[in-house]
Amino acid sequence: MSVPSFYAELRELRLERLLDASASIVAEVGWDALSMTEVSKRSGVPRQSIYKEVGAKADLGRALVDREVGRFLAKASEELAAHPDLEQGIPAAVRGVLQLGRANPVLQAVLQPGQDAGLLALLTVHPDAVLGQVTEAVTALLGDVASEAMVDTLVRLTVSHVVQPTVELDEAVERIGVAARAFLQA
Repeated sequence: MSVPSFYAELRELRLERLLDASASIVAEVGWDALSMTEVSKRSGVPRQSIYKEVGAKADLGRALVDREVGRFLAKASEELAAHPDLEQGIPAAVRGVLQLGRANPVLQAVLQPGQDAGLLALLTVHPDAVLGQVTEAVTALLGDVASEAMVDTLVRLTVSHVVQPTVELDEAVERIGVAARAFLQA
């Protein structure tokens, strides 16, 4: 292993510790109660190093959202790979994402009424933080089979059901599956 790659791996491990500590704090007390001092204590990374490594609290929030989005995308990718037929793969991916969303302590904490709007805004207001990132990844996952309209519709429906679940999981999967089948058969 070269020296630069060693340092890159070390930085990546440190960032994971910071994000793990941040996720734990957010799940316990919410984003608005997160302090860099507490992140430093829990991660074992000096506070000055946090600012140097990640930046301000808002930057840490973005990194945390990016990591969680990555986990959702990995689940979708895993399900699509396990179900190459898109009529089965898309509902399986949606189910996996919705299950992950309902069990994700960071997401559940952010969605609690009365939480600081900073992290919630990344999920709902800033299109590049979630929608843009997910749309780009899903477009790559589905390839030429999926039109831009199909990807946009499926992503928006799925994100909506993750952020504001109004029906049971099976019903949400069925509704999004109907949309996917309509696009695939068009």
